Amino acid sequence: MPSHKTAAGIGVVAAALALTGCGDDLFSNMNGTRKANSAPPSATDPHSPPADSPPNYGDNTAARRPEAMAREDQQAATARTQEVKAALRMQQQRGRISPKYLLPVLEDIAVPWRVEVSNRTTGTAATTPTDGSAFGIYVGETACISGAVSSSRIWVNVNGHFPETGCLEPPPAH
Repeated sequence: MPSHKTAAGIGVVAAALALTGCGDDLFSNMNGTRKANSAPPSATDPHSPPADSPPNYGDNTAARRPEAMAREDQQAATARTQEVKAALRMQQQRGRISPKYLLPVLEDIAVPWRVEVSNRTTGTAATTPTDGSAFGIYVGETACISGAVSSSRIWVNVNGHFPETGCLEPPPAH
């Protein structure tokens, strides 16, 4: 018959095994940077933060990462990008790159989809106005044609919706 010390020792070992689970290290998350029972970010995951990033990098930049697109929506958006670029180039050559000029042009291309156009801004708080416009065209349920036009440059991208701003690219996070 085991002694009380042996039974207590077995109880402590059993409790430690129960707390650590199958192969998890009980002390691997002492700084609280991962949620309980979550695996460490993989080096192959494109959304994992750089190794030297601040503790809340993933949370702080989540709004700047577009969501996934359905294949059909992505294909439809990609098929329209050249038409969008050509229209932006024409407006740029005419010097008509403000939202009031771009909105009707992009709406004609985007039918039946919704279009948003705003003034371009710069700075970490995106409060400094600059020349040109930013735009987002909602394609299907999941894709966007996003970009901007200035007097010297045109940007056009196909991406998923941004969590907080839809098809308009959000300003940089802190």
